[in-house]
Amino acid sequence: MSLLEERYRYWLRLLPASYRAEREEEMVAVFLEGSPDASDADGPRPRWSEIASVVALAVRVRLGGAGAAPRYLSWGETVRLVALLGLLFQAFLAVLDVVAALNTYGVIGTVHPSLAQAAGPLGSFERLANVLRSLAGAVWIAPFAALVLGHVRTAKALALLAFVPELHVLTSSVGVTFEALAGLLSPVVVLSALWTGFHRDARPARRPLWLLVPPLAAGIAVSALFRLVASPDLPAWWWPWLDLLGLASTLILGAGVGYVCVHIRSPARRTPSWPLALAILAVPVLCARLARLEHGFDAADEVSRTIMLSTLGQTAALLLVALVLAVLGFRALPAARGPSPEPPRTAYP
Repeated sequence: MSLLEERYRYWLRLLPASYRAEREEEMVAVFLEGSPDASDADGPRPRWSEIASVVALAVRVRLGGAGAAPRYLSWGETVRLVALLGLLFQAFLAVLDVVAALNTYGVIGTVHPSLAQAAGPLGSFERLANVLRSLAGAVWIAPFAALVLGHVRTAKALALLAFVPELHVLTSSVGVTFEALAGLLSPVVVLSALWTGFHRDARPARRPLWLLVPPLAAGIAVSALFRLVASPDLPAWWWPWLDLLGLASTLILGAGVGYVCVHIRSPARRTPSWPLALAILAVPVLCARLARLEHGFDAADEVSRTIMLSTLGQTAALLLVALVLAVLGFRALPAARGPSPEPPRTAYP
């Protein structure tokens, strides 16, 4: 075996064993034909384009490509569900941002004097910059809508555009902190799931248009609820449930408990994709919560200690539900062995 062939086979290990058993020899032969004069003395290596093609093929095969084994089909559905649910939550947060901006700038409701002062003088550049900054998160509505409507490429491009404002933490004058990076993890997970799960060999799926309604309705409802309950007299243990991470934890906990009930009462409706997707989405939320906990252990007053204990309880509950969901999801996965994948539409990308 030549050195170049050995290196090709090394990269082909990224592919599932069942796929390699049928196509490794053919793929190696095709790659070697492109370098007929390679000599071991020259230390030949696979081209970067060839490595990238193998990596892309491995992602497609392992995430439910054409004719993939049942287990890989399940993982593909899981990753696509992560992208869909993640974008749905980002769209929900975007609606909250829009409602908050409308309230801040007096379009709806009565503007608090402190908010009016922070918004900047009317007609000033400062005010315009604050308006644009307040509405930056609203861009997340666009990729979610595009994905529901079936425009996957548009959704991917719009999601990248929506992610750009999130990167301001990397250019902050106070430096990059672990807490800031943990906060970026959630949109990074959603973007990764969107770009890897919706590959060219993924099975097309039709999504009902009513999926566009929940983020809008929930955003308006939660905004109205905040105006009713948010007050200095609100018990301190409520506050960790009202911020961004608290809302994410509530939704994951609710969906997780709901799935566990379905899993117990309706065995025919068990699926690996829902519990695994919810467990994956819980990871960035847990990381962000743990990153913030370090600021609460030295709390001196009673209110701060209550908030910290409530946060600890929320984190523990989310961790427990995520572990249960992960176990149920892995148990529901089909057997590793299954029908061999069919060749992709193009032989080797």
